[in-house]
Amino acid sequence: MPLLGLAFGSLLSGCPDARNVAEFYDETEDADADAGSDAGDDAGDDDAGPSTSGGDGGCELVCEEDCVPLRPGDFSFPLLAWIGPDETSAPPCPDAAPVEQFVWHGDPIVPPAACGECTCGPSYGACALPSSIDAHAAPCASAEGATTTPTDPPKYWEGACAADNAIPAETCGTSTPCVQSVTIGPLVITDEACFASGTSTAPFDAPSWGTFARLCEGITPTGYAGCSAAELCVPKAPAGFRQCVQRTGIHDCPAEGYSERFVFYEDFEDTRACSDCTCGAPDGSACVSSLAIHADAACTSPIVTEDVSSDGPTCLDLATPGQAIGAKSATAPVYRPGTCQAQGGELLGDVELLGPRTLCCHVP
Repeated sequence: MPLLGLAFGSLLSGCPDARNVAEFYDETEDADADAGSDAGDDAGDDDAGPSTSGGDGGCELVCEEDCVPLRPGDFSFPLLAWIGPDETSAPPCPDAAPVEQFVWHGDPIVPPAACGECTCGPSYGACALPSSIDAHAAPCASAEGATTTPTDPPKYWEGACAADNAIPAETCGTSTPCVQSVTIGPLVITDEACFASGTSTAPFDAPSWGTFARLCEGITPTGYAGCSAAELCVPKAPAGFRQCVQRTGIHDCPAEGYSERFVFYEDFEDTRACSDCTCGAPDGSACVSSLAIHADAACTSPIVTEDVSSDGPTCLDLATPGQAIGAKSATAPVYRPGTCQAQGGELLGDVELLGPRTLCCHVP
């Protein structure tokens, strides 16, 4: 603290034996940023402040400012503090204590925050036609275990007439027609999802402070000397200011002397945010198509036509068992939307108060 170090040099020059005025002060000991805090653990005889005597040299020091109690324990030396509702009404540091050491805030005001509702639109998706068609040498009711002959459509089939894997009219064994029923595989739903929407990203009202503190430091013409052995001489507190000591963190104040307690903070960090709106898996959607099995390769002689879907395989009995399967065709599949459950829009994070400081002020 260069300002105070120079001041001591000036005030000591006029006192023949002023060693005791400055014995409490060591610039190298007081190099940390806590403005007047010394490096000792507890206030003992060595750091309890200066002697108020001028010594044997005949220099009697008299404090013409304020005499206040010695600093307690690990708290700083006294500072002048102005405490009020906001910075705009705070006066500057007074002439007697011109060094502004700290500006802090207290009584945080955190406006309530809420996230908007998330919603999901109808699902969307694409459809693929069945990739398998099997002929059975038995009706649907007893198709399980019967001879099965695949008559699958081509890969990536889009529904055009396809004569792939045709089955001629013949018997399986001695007299059983090979084509008595057909099982058509399910359509396949692809690229399915729902669009999420909501107001969960709306900005929140910013936190603010209800109390402001300005702490100022200065030096008297006698340094800290000129009072009783249990006191320090400090700049007089102008109207609106008070004599206080401070300490990093949140602590109790002494029961006497500096007993009025305030807790301030250096800043805050607002990490509040709403989680993104998302949608769960679609439910109730389907792909549908009308599929026909033809006896000829040109798809002009349908032997069975049925609506099929993505809900599962479809088994169809042939009205005339034993017919040939020459080709198959299908209409373009249609996607029927389902619904999605909305997720997200939850309030995350918090307002964290940073750099807590305990201020203990003198109560005469």
